[in-house]
Amino acid sequence: MPKCAFVLLLLISFFGCQKSTVSDETETSTYHNIDYAAGEIGTLVAVSKEEFPEYGSEVAFVNSDGDTIIKFGHFNYFGTDTLRYYANVIPYTDRKELAPPIAIDGLGNKLFDLFLFDNGPDYFSEGLTRIKRNGKVGFGNERGEVIIPCQYAFAHPFENGLSKVTYEATKIPEGEHTRIVSDDWFWIDRTGKKQEFE
Repeated sequence: MPKCAFVLLLLISFFGCQKSTVSDETETSTYHNIDYAAGEIGTLVAVSKEEFPEYGSEVAFVNSDGDTIIKFGHFNYFGTDTLRYYANVIPYTDRKELAPPIAIDGLGNKLFDLFLFDNGPDYFSEGLTRIKRNGKVGFGNERGEVIIPCQYAFAHPFENGLSKVTYEATKIPEGEHTRIVSDDWFWIDRTGKKQEFE
């Protein structure tokens, strides 16, 4: 093979391998906020190499034209079949144990870590769900936007417009469950403002 053809083949291989719609930052603790100002991504559908994907099955996400937007080899399935604003996924790893699940946007950027409840993502209560960033708890909405910053050691789901939160907590294992103990609980509203009661 001529030397110039070999160099050309090497350059094509290198730059071809560099092209990816998924940011490498999904593997770090760097978080993004959803920003579709440049245009809506559109709805994406999860596809798997398995007929019936289970938690941990490798997935990719394709658009309505059948174009692969988020390629295989980046994420595993964690219950999201359709990505409208964000998807719950498990970051791909070559290790046997699964990585903790996260939420990603339509470009594969990491939005936040999932707050797990009963072996799945936390449920929505009054339009908000508990989320995590850097080990702290906050709240996000159904569009994947962080509404109340992740700054609490623990937070309860919203009920009647209020959530009970604390900056410091101790976790006490009790069988399959964990009890959260704190001497400094207080209430916040759905904007994150601390509520004072007489």
